Amino acid sequence: MNPKGHPLSHASHEITSLQAKRLAIIGVGVIGRILIQRLQLAGLRKQQLMVCDDDPVRGARAQREFGLKVCPLSDACCRADLWLICTPPKRVRPTLERIASRLGEGQTVISFAAGMSLSRLEATLPQPVAVVRIMPNALSLIGRGVNPVAYGRGCTLDVRMQVQAILNALGESIVIEDDQMDWAVGLTGASMRWLLPVLEGMTQAGIDAGFSPTDARWMAAKMMAGVAALALETDLTFEEMKGLTSVQVVEEATIAEIFREAAHRAKTLAASLAEDEGG
Repeated sequence: MNPKGHPLSHASHEITSLQAKRLAIIGVGVIGRILIQRLQLAGLRKQQLMVCDDDPVRGARAQREFGLKVCPLSDACCRADLWLICTPPKRVRPTLERIASRLGEGQTVISFAAGMSLSRLEATLPQPVAVVRIMPNALSLIGRGVNPVAYGRGCTLDVRMQVQAILNALGESIVIEDDQMDWAVGLTGASMRWLLPVLEGMTQAGIDAGFSPTDARWMAAKMMAGVAALALETDLTFEEMKGLTSVQVVEEATIAEIFREAAHRAKTLAASLAEDEGG
């Protein structure tokens, strides 16, 4: 990953709630590496961050790329105040079971995996541990993530402030109920995957028109960003926004339903991950 620089906006001045905390990132795949990058950019010191990953190749890569201490998950050196669980969904419960004996009051577990409910997470961990779920997405790579968060019953105001500091380093966030988290897979977590083909098609059309790939991509991306801004910065209805231009060359209702159905399918997939985890 080699993201273009983007300002951290409000993240830097709120990271102070984490200055006395030690964070362990468990799993350094895509999401784990994004977290490390954004937290370092937000001002966390290398001494505050460590990687716990049993894969020696991934661990060595993280150590080389970020200069962080790396420990196997089973090693006693893998300890933290906040545990950021970035493993695949099927590995969350086994991972928590392995670290449960090291957890207690004053510690927080944050799961970035789809499919495992707060109640299931809480049942796997000692009762004093605060538990949080976040639905990440790849836009966090440039500090533009849209990250829904659900808080467990043990989350105090201090815990929420610490979690919010992490979320601010990633982009924007919204607090939701845990039973909405499966929906978040389609609404935020995976939706970039079906928005990109729209951008790809618009870009290719620009190339067909004789524009350079760079210019075609710029026009397409700027149009998508502008439409998003129009939706965010006005109270126009969708029909009113459509009425701002008279050109209609696609079946708009059909396209809208395709995306709605995609979100439903993603929600069903997330629910099946929960079943695989046993609850």
